[in-house]
Amino acid sequence: MGLVLMPSPAAAAEPVASVAITLTSLTPELPTHDDEITVTGQVTNITEERLYRLEALFWRHQAPISGRAGLEEALASESNDPLGARHTGTFQDLFTAEKPFLEPNASVPFNLRVKVSDLELSPTDGVYLMGVHVLQRGNNVAVGRARTFVPVLAANPSSSLTMTSLVVLNTRPSLVRKGVLSDDHLAAEVGQNGRLTALLKAAETPETSFAVDPALIRELQTMAGGYQVLDSEGTTSAGTGQTDASRWLEGFQRLQSSHDGYRLLYGSPDVAALVHDGQESVLSDAAHAGNLVESTRSLPLLVLPAGGAADAAIAKAAAALHPKAILLADTSAKGPAPLLAGPDQVPIIRFAAAANKGGPGPDPHDTPIHLRQRLLAESWVEAVTERDDLRRGKVRIITTAAQAAGATPLEAPWLEQRTVGELLKSVPAAWEEKYHYSSAAQEAELSKGQLGSLKKFDWSYDTYADLLVDATNVRVEGSAAVAQAASLRWRKRDTARRAFLGPQQAALNEILLDKIQIRSSPRVQTVAREGVEFPITIRNTLVADGSGPEAGAVKVRLVFTSENRQRLSIKTIKVPQIRAEDSFTGNAEVTAKANGVVPVTAQLTTESGRPIGRPFDIEVQVTQNGTTGWAIAIAAGIVLVGTTFLRIRQVAKERAKAGSGEPAAAAEPAPDQLPVLSSAPASRLDA
Repeated sequence: MGLVLMPSPAAAAEPVASVAITLTSLTPELPTHDDEITVTGQVTNITEERLYRLEALFWRHQAPISGRAGLEEALASESNDPLGARHTGTFQDLFTAEKPFLEPNASVPFNLRVKVSDLELSPTDGVYLMGVHVLQRGNNVAVGRARTFVPVLAANPSSSLTMTSLVVLNTRPSLVRKGVLSDDHLAAEVGQNGRLTALLKAAETPETSFAVDPALIRELQTMAGGYQVLDSEGTTSAGTGQTDASRWLEGFQRLQSSHDGYRLLYGSPDVAALVHDGQESVLSDAAHAGNLVESTRSLPLLVLPAGGAADAAIAKAAAALHPKAILLADTSAKGPAPLLAGPDQVPIIRFAAAANKGGPGPDPHDTPIHLRQRLLAESWVEAVTERDDLRRGKVRIITTAAQAAGATPLEAPWLEQRTVGELLKSVPAAWEEKYHYSSAAQEAELSKGQLGSLKKFDWSYDTYADLLVDATNVRVEGSAAVAQAASLRWRKRDTARRAFLGPQQAALNEILLDKIQIRSSPRVQTVAREGVEFPITIRNTLVADGSGPEAGAVKVRLVFTSENRQRLSIKTIKVPQIRAEDSFTGNAEVTAKANGVVPVTAQLTTESGRPIGRPFDIEVQVTQNGTTGWAIAIAAGIVLVGTTFLRIRQVAKERAKAGSGEPAAAAEPAPDQLPVLSSAPASRLDA
């Protein structure tokens, strides 16, 4: 046995590594002072040059960690702080005489074994930092380091904790329409070595609960039935995951029949972003869309905001969905127990956020070994430091393949496994109900642009449903599509989201703009009076899908907007139901008050006033041909009567003068002998 104490340099930044060390196993997980520790892994050259004569040595720090502060300090430290000591009696050459070098990107395995008694640890029970250093022979400075927590114990703590493991089964949405996915990423996830396959296996372990997104099941059912994948050009090709999807669904059916299970909101929407943007109705859509998947419909609902982060408004909105519980991280809900009293009598399940971050560093520090050893270390510290009578517990959420690999039940004397269902039977602990929601959590939400396009998508589906006579199916499908478009999985993935959302929005745009059409002459001539009509046709080009007699039938109104309502207006037409591939012709009733050309826009709307289709411009020319003749005749009559009256009066005056001896004027013709009105000169009339 040899012991090399390294010098103590001043604190420095993380050393630049030439190799990455990945730990693949550490046994036993909870050694005693009489045990022998075995650690395995691989070393990878991460430089662009050959590395010569590498060797791996076992490393440890000999001072125990016994409290939370010590764990936090170790997690935040650089890989050379504390320096610790290498055990030179436990090493392995990573080269041979024939090949004394390691090529760039190449890897080589190692296996180190050491007796705990040879490590010269403190006799005190505690958590120790242990790991591996890689050196180039002849150089005492490590070119790579790996560390993990190892509790070394002689006695069990007096207190115990419960451990609840929940496997979350969800993925990024991809179903754009029946039988068509936006990409084929799900095929890889349910493959033999895929993330969801690993998670399904982890969920099958005893006393483990699961929560599934119904949208995942629906997409896998689509894949199992044969599916197509859409590319950026709009063409499709056969998907590759049909067999794996079927196999995974069979495994899920077995899991559901034997384990404690729950469902998530359909599509796993970004609860925080929706609440903060005032789109809480999407959460209701997601809850209702779960009815689309019969196999998961009866499972109790759990609400899981992204990262388990929430403020009071988020928690309140989640509770309004009446779930079985709300899942929040212990960094957001800082209560004293794993089950807390929540808003509106909905309990909060408080899970350990940091446990899934792994560590300590350097990278890679999120391997299954790091995750398990950190959870063991933290739970032991919590068990030995409790001083009250409140029964403690930890909840871990498992979402990645690495977490799944380390998800086998932790065999620790102070841990008692129990399911989510068993946890929910306990009495929720009271707490201050003050939530912590960091600025980093808020910045991670769906972007303003994503939320804006979501609002448009939601409006489009609502309008489509408002258009149809029977909108039952469209409302359910719309709720599902909108919930998936709001998925927290779209965070920082705008390109993939556009590939998912774009084809669906385009299909809605085509329906709302082009499928319901106005047919009319662009120019109409009428007279200036009320009650004049002209014909106009509305065509429904939607195709009936055979789901019922009203499939594709629409209900609309035709509204006319005049540029000058004082001169001309057209009455709104209330259109009766128009079946798919049918049309309706009605009469537009015009009220015109003055002559001239008046532009009018015809616009279809739903019965609630949402615009449908493209506006149709009509020029209405108003003439007075029907009234001018009458006006001229009436005016001429007035002139004739007036002239006759004046002439008779004049004749009477002249006769009166003649009787009195005054000279008489020349006789005037009788009224019925007056000439026709003409534009001829007066001299011609005198002749």
